[in-house]
Amino acid sequence: MLRSASFLLALALISGCASVAVSPSAPVAGAAATPAARLAADGQHLEAARAYAAEAGSARGSARDRSWLYAADQYLLAGDPGAAAQALAQANARRLEGRDALLHDLLASELDVAAGRHAPALARLGQSRDAVPDRLKARWHAARAAAMEAAGRAFDAAGERAWMQDALDREARLDNLRRIDALLRTVPDPALAAGSAALPVGHPLYLYAGRALTQRGLPLPRPYDRSASAPGMQDLPPAERDGYRPPERLAALLPLTGPLGPAGQSVRDGLLAGYYGELRRRPELRFYDTAGPEGVRGALAQAHADGAQMIVGPLARDQVDALFSLPELDLPVVALNRGGIAPPPGSTTFALAPEDEGVAAAERLLDRGMRRILVVTQADENASRALGAFRERLRAGGGEIIAEVTVTDDNPDYVPALQQALAGARPDAVFQPLRAAQARLLASQMDTAGLDGVARVATSLILSGANLRMDVELDGIEYPELPWLLGLRGGMPDADSLGRSLPSAQGGGARLFAFGMDAWQLAAFADLLARDPAAQLRGATGELQVDGFGLVQRRPAWAVFSGGRSRPALDGALLPDAGTP
Repeated sequence: MLRSASFLLALALISGCASVAVSPSAPVAGAAATPAARLAADGQHLEAARAYAAEAGSARGSARDRSWLYAADQYLLAGDPGAAAQALAQANARRLEGRDALLHDLLASELDVAAGRHAPALARLGQSRDAVPDRLKARWHAARAAAMEAAGRAFDAAGERAWMQDALDREARLDNLRRIDALLRTVPDPALAAGSAALPVGHPLYLYAGRALTQRGLPLPRPYDRSASAPGMQDLPPAERDGYRPPERLAALLPLTGPLGPAGQSVRDGLLAGYYGELRRRPELRFYDTAGPEGVRGALAQAHADGAQMIVGPLARDQVDALFSLPELDLPVVALNRGGIAPPPGSTTFALAPEDEGVAAAERLLDRGMRRILVVTQADENASRALGAFRERLRAGGGEIIAEVTVTDDNPDYVPALQQALAGARPDAVFQPLRAAQARLLASQMDTAGLDGVARVATSLILSGANLRMDVELDGIEYPELPWLLGLRGGMPDADSLGRSLPSAQGGGARLFAFGMDAWQLAAFADLLARDPAAQLRGATGELQVDGFGLVQRRPAWAVFSGGRSRPALDGALLPDAGTP
């Protein structure tokens, strides 16, 4: 029943898209349109279904069959599969032709999917994609995807959803993108690699599958198609041998005043540290305050007037969406957040996302052969996002979460909940996306709960509420960390030294400062990262690589608590600190 509801919800989202018709064979709205067709065009599906049923009552022959067909279509879009099935049973498929005949097969398949009959649904949907009218393609792929997912064919289901993407509106596209990523996270590494290699050139799933491979540290079977380069990239000065190719004029769009001013200033100072640390040709760099009255549009207009060739920023998620929505945007961008709008070709988005840490934690445990994991978490948005990514990556790697415990502030005694969840079982490791206070409480109760000696992995959330004197309780816990904060400098200035002289590089600002240093590198090597899918940068925040969608994938280093302090884990440094990038 849950799967049926999910499919009907997806169908409702598709039907709401302006680019996807809901009654492809019905008369179009206008002077000659019937009342039923006008209701369908307005999205009043239940009313349209009843109107079509009334038309069928007075029609004869094939006209009657078409009216029952359209009634079934509208009932299904209204979320009533029972009424849709009854209406469809009244339509004689042998008297339907062309698109009407295909719509009949599609509706029968959608009803099969909603009822959990997936094999017959796939049998009905075996026609070539090219034979499906454009106005039906999204629904045709959605039905195939639902049937394949139910049959355990996650990679194939993701492929069907990838074909749907361009036909959907923004809301449905975001939902579909999440479903594609979720499906691919369930595919084991060998199957993901083999399936990706078998995709023909130009298949829309390759970008998604390639990103999943990159996130897991697996090689791409072939490069991405980078033929669609960003406007203006070809006008940059020639690249140096290592790919260094900054523009002549670089514009940084950051909030330098207002509520986000302190964050923007930390990013600005980090960008300047990277900029002045480069001894080769540097661009003219100008900063534009996005907190001004004209916002991102005004900052972009001024950057244009000043002759900028590339944009770094903005920082706020809504401003990234606003920038990517502007029709006058004709420059490559290194956006410093991820919104709901994909970056245009040649541009990238970069963020310190909790999901990155969840994936990194799962891969660290899997690499150590630890597959049976106990999760201890709390009500926190960052914890929830990290756990979601952890759960899917662990499952794709053959691991399992044997129990989940959510701790709360009003009950400091975790032992009963831990013992009840485990029921005598012993996990290979504990994944704990917790703040410092909750992590200390958990650490003090591990032995009593029967978890003595069990490996523990956290996220950087554990630094929230850190206390040097009390954090000795956390000794032995590992978490993903920015290499720069662990002293793995790679030619960058020392974090402690900068923190003593620059307020913007102290405390919570240190992470944004490192983020700014990497923003400079991403701008300076944007052309290389766009052309070569294997290219990586050793950054202050981790190893950086750009996937086929322009999203920067980040692999952090690993820290371990020792004596209450964070120190590099013995095997956690991604690269040795050779002193140069």
